[in-house]
Amino acid sequence: MQPTHCVVIDTNVLAVAEGMHDGASDECVLACVRLVRRVSYGQTVAVDAGDAILAEYIGTLRSSKKSGVGRKLALFLWHRRHDGKTCHKLPITPLNEPAGSFAEVPTTLRDFDTDDQKFLAVAAAESRTPPIFQALDDEWWRRRPDFAANGLDVQFLCVADVL
Repeated sequence: MQPTHCVVIDTNVLAVAEGMHDGASDECVLACVRLVRRVSYGQTVAVDAGDAILAEYIGTLRSSKKSGVGRKLALFLWHRRHDGKTCHKLPITPLNEPAGSFAEVPTTLRDFDTDDQKFLAVAAAESRTPPIFQALDDEWWRRRPDFAANGLDVQFLCVADVL
């Protein structure tokens, strides 16, 4: 089953919504919480078929001192990952060189942070290239022209904080 609209969400969005980033402004936290709630109310999330994205969500949010909206969403997605509605699972192909990269990532972006390439690969693997939501990672901000040149739509929820 193919969703009509899906999104890719970087882990830092959930972490900011959870209150795990001391440098996030109130506006940034609110923007992340709004996206988390949108997913909670039925927005489909595109993830990799091997569950690397969902495992990263769980691993990162496990260290949260509370069980807020970010952590709850991570657990919700994990438990619903096979229902065909909550998560749109896409196969991505790992590469040996550079380690941590994927065949779906455009070659001009294979020097990007290998911890984040799974998000790029999932977006590139979907025929209707979903937006990737990002919160506070300045490497993503610096690479905006590269994403655009490769047809990837990266949406920054915390522009004022990144600047």
